[in-house]
Amino acid sequence: MSEHRVGRVLGTEHTTTQEFRVAIDDDAYLQLDDLVLVHTQVPGREELSTYGIVTEVQAAYEGASFESDTHRIAEEGTLPAVKVRSANVAATRVLPEIWVAPDPGEEVFRASGEERKKALYTDEMERPLPIGIGRDGSPVFLDLDFFDGRKGGHMSISGVSGVATKTSYALFFLRMLTARQDISGEAAANLRVLVFNVKGEDLLWLDQKNSRFAKNEQWAADWRALGVEPVPFPQVAFWAPPRRQSGDRVIPDTGSRMEGVNAFCWTPREFINEGLLRFLFTDASDARNQLNFIEERVRAQLKRFAVDVKGEPGAVVLRDPPKGGHASGTLAQPTSDELVIRDLAGLLEILEERLDPEDGEPERRWTGRVQGGTVGAFLRRMQAAVLRLGHLVRAGESRRIDRSRAQVTLVAIQSLHDLAQRFVVGALLDETFEQKERSGQRLPLSVVVLDELNKYAPREGQSPLKDMLIDIAQRGRSLGVLLVGAQQTASRVAPEVMENASIRVVGRLDAAEAQRAEYGWMLPATRARARLLKPGTMVVSQPSIPIPLVVTFPFPPWATRKEEVLDERDPFEGM
Repeated sequence: MSEHRVGRVLGTEHTTTQEFRVAIDDDAYLQLDDLVLVHTQVPGREELSTYGIVTEVQAAYEGASFESDTHRIAEEGTLPAVKVRSANVAATRVLPEIWVAPDPGEEVFRASGEERKKALYTDEMERPLPIGIGRDGSPVFLDLDFFDGRKGGHMSISGVSGVATKTSYALFFLRMLTARQDISGEAAANLRVLVFNVKGEDLLWLDQKNSRFAKNEQWAADWRALGVEPVPFPQVAFWAPPRRQSGDRVIPDTGSRMEGVNAFCWTPREFINEGLLRFLFTDASDARNQLNFIEERVRAQLKRFAVDVKGEPGAVVLRDPPKGGHASGTLAQPTSDELVIRDLAGLLEILEERLDPEDGEPERRWTGRVQGGTVGAFLRRMQAAVLRLGHLVRAGESRRIDRSRAQVTLVAIQSLHDLAQRFVVGALLDETFEQKERSGQRLPLSVVVLDELNKYAPREGQSPLKDMLIDIAQRGRSLGVLLVGAQQTASRVAPEVMENASIRVVGRLDAAEAQRAEYGWMLPATRARARLLKPGTMVVSQPSIPIPLVVTFPFPPWATRKEEVLDERDPFEGM
């Protein structure tokens, strides 16, 4: 151990079981996040090993009394003084668990090899998954049991937009999860990942090589140090909403990429059967009135009255059902006075007729004794929905998203209105959760990556989408539905969602945001550093380790924009 000595436990201040200081040797150094080890002989007991991590480093002239003495010591040599370097250390582990403070003057060693594993609790992890690279250039590990639902689940990633690389880290983590099947084992078998692309089109190239990657050999070396070959995601299916003005053709609404992208939408029959009407009312303000009550009644009535139309897949008409039953099990040939519902606009036209507050026929009143003003507000919300997401509901062959096509399903919703984005997210989360509830099995796992989580599960207000995300956070891990949520500010996300995230990750933070209670798990020194973190550097907290760790993750081998895609075509082909 002598070759790894870096100093001695400082004796001018009291040491504690939680922290101590180290006087660094002249021929050694300590930097932030270095791991150290101290051996202490406890009277009447065996030798004690205290492991810790460096949280701050200082240097001073011992003997200087005034600030101007610095010049006299360093330049003139007229004052006797000694340069002293020291480091603050936060204890991470004690073996065996005899909680006594390290003795002053004890030798301090740099923890490496097996001692490093003990300092980071890696020796106690059954399935240690690499989640980044430490300051010493070696991998840092995550206890996978606290993500995949065995002991905990979900991951929360916070940080300033653009520089915190939240989505980049989420994708890096998923690449490690899917590629290191030697560690993840059954958790990675048949794993399905649902990724929502909510900003730009950066994620539409996950299956393409990055032309910049080959220019830096260190990036590839970093991936291989983590046990993964640096290649793009091997199985990705891309989906995008249809363009509005595409006529009978269904063309995906993307700009930078068309090849390999599928257009998705729902038929009126699917819209009614799956109760997707509720996801048109996901604004938190809708819960303050009786709109949700009307929506629930209309949703139930649509299921009861909807009948399939002969020769028009996905289209429906509304007819009176058999007494005490539902009409959905029959096929109808629409009469001349029946309106066929082929899209959301057709549904609105029917609802305007059925919900007309001036209509006094009891059998046509779907809203009970609700005031006409509330009914009008409901219809106005429907009219807005027709304008903003009407193209997502259309009759014809089913074009719903098929997650069984590939391991990773990317849904590009960046071109949609905010209401339409919430509708798509709600519909797909509902489908995913319903499938897992029906199976009752935790495996195979289903991972959902959702950016801007504060928009879908805000701290204030209620909505069907927020309720669903809270349900996933609370019950999802037992069903194998795991949420990787990213947001700029964790303080604006529903507490029920944040509290159930076992793994917490932070990139660069705004100074005011870093002081909020949601980041209480961070050390004071780490909070201060969070304002200065560079892209690619994250702070990770997990239940297996009592303090957060700072890690870096390698540059992605997949392209993040069209200009980065590596052109592997033969330049002489076709000549």
